[in-house]
Amino acid sequence: MDRTQQIKEAHPWLSYNEAFKVLLYHHQGSMWIHKLQRDKLERSMEAFAKLLKSKSRKALKPFVEYVLNVYYNGVDEYGNQIEESSREESFERRWNRARAILLKNK
Repeated sequence: MDRTQQIKEAHPWLSYNEAFKVLLYHHQGSMWIHKLQRDKLERSMEAFAKLLKSKSRKALKPFVEYVLNVYYNGVDEYGNQIEESSREESFERRWNRARAILLKNK
């Protein structure tokens, strides 16, 4: 069973797309912010999946909403893609804010 399926099984209220995007969020930050390489990246992804599975719906929902609605929200009101350099908040700041939301909620 892959990580997306594990998270979906632990949180059936999430769609597969949502579970995948939450995992992709962590993968991006692990590679681009923390510069993790193969073995450490794999361990980080496993630990992240385990953390998500351990959270209650109430604790996980604010994190998922932030990731889906702010972290990935890269389109303007007309549906056009916004360049990363034009965004109000940097990728790293959005990633860290999502992480703080996840770790704050128990």
